[in-house]
Amino acid sequence: MDSLSQLVEYTRPGEEKYLIVTGRGLRLRTNFNPPMEFESASTGYEIALLRVETYFSFPNINSSNNRLRLSIDRGEKWSEIEIPTGCYDIDSINDAVQSFMVEIYGEKEKEKHVIFSANKNTLKCVLEIRDAFTIVDFKVENSLRAVLGFNAKQYKKKGKFESENIVNILNVNSILVHCDIVAASRLNGIEAPVIYSFFPDVSPGQKIVSQPKHLIYLPLTMSVITSMTSWMTDQNQKPLDLRGEELTLTYHIRKRR
Repeated sequence: MDSLSQLVEYTRPGEEKYLIVTGRGLRLRTNFNPPMEFESASTGYEIALLRVETYFSFPNINSSNNRLRLSIDRGEKWSEIEIPTGCYDIDSINDAVQSFMVEIYGEKEKEKHVIFSANKNTLKCVLEIRDAFTIVDFKVENSLRAVLGFNAKQYKKKGKFESENIVNILNVNSILVHCDIVAASRLNGIEAPVIYSFFPDVSPGQKIVSQPKHLIYLPLTMSVITSMTSWMTDQNQKPLDLRGEELTLTYHIRKRR
């Protein structure tokens, strides 16, 4: 088929459709009125994701891993620290801890007792205890140790302690876009309606605009579509919390060639 014939084929009315869905929340459900009708699915209609737009807002610190217990008087009194949900690196975790120290003990105690820093060579976290009275307790539930790599124990005495494990500062390794009207996709060998996989090339807080370099079309599972649900997860199919940010997905449906 020559290029002109291809152009005519691609733009023939009814042969292709562009779908844009947008909203807030973990799952975007779109109802079509009237329904989208195609020839029998066996004739081969397929869909690809063209574009993802949202913000890098999914947190690495939340209520499951944000707690720390600390004493500056050898355990006579303890303070509970809970870091607010958000996107953090080790330096910003340390800043949050220092803010709590100021709130609890006053400005003069900032960076006097404990400091967290990164060892970029070993990919571990360094806990520096700056006096003989301070105790840092990682045995609490929903502890920061899950992020910083420390064991579930108390650290005491003046000195530097490197985490036993490498940090797990970002547990999202890949973002998967799901669409419930596709087939022929598998995740770890199990059928899953995944239409696109990517990871942001921007920093936390910035706009994500992701477009596949090469479109991959997957077959539709039905010939009459009354609704479609889209959602995003991490590589373990854990729903991605965009914290209320807008998510916009652009799809293209065409007849299989």
